[in-house]
Amino acid sequence: MEQETAAPDWRSRLAALWAEGIPLATAMEVEIGRLDEEMLVLVAPLAPNRNHMGTAFGGSLQGIAILAGWGVTLMAAPQGAQHVIIRNAQMRFIEPVSGEIRAEAEMPSPGAVAAFRTTLARQGHARLTVPVVIRGPAESVAARFVGEFVAFVASVNSPG
Repeated sequence: MEQETAAPDWRSRLAALWAEGIPLATAMEVEIGRLDEEMLVLVAPLAPNRNHMGTAFGGSLQGIAILAGWGVTLMAAPQGAQHVIIRNAQMRFIEPVSGEIRAEAEMPSPGAVAAFRTTLARQGHARLTVPVVIRGPAESVAARFVGEFVAFVASVNSPG
């Protein structure tokens, strides 16, 4: 992935986008735990995301996974593509999460980014599939998520 992806300003840009446009991220208390050319890791405390069993609520797990995939897709897109939506999602819950929620999304390969950007430039929209792993106790895999995200080239007629 290009160096621009790992730029320190992405931390503040993503946080601002979530705060302005995705109130759920604020309610879940999602924070960026790691952001570099290899990975985006989001973390959230258990307390605002717990269920009646005292473990992480499935909706919170899927929510943080979507935020991670959305962030990766936004960073992979060139500057003019600020509209990213989720098109399809699959989630497999493997074991309960009884502590901090940790969603790990690997950055796509340079080849995948190049193909994504080429399609976006040619067609005005492009898809990117992003796998996300939710870690459980002792770093085990508690859930697996795969999301297909679509980026659109922003235009003057596009909404917000």
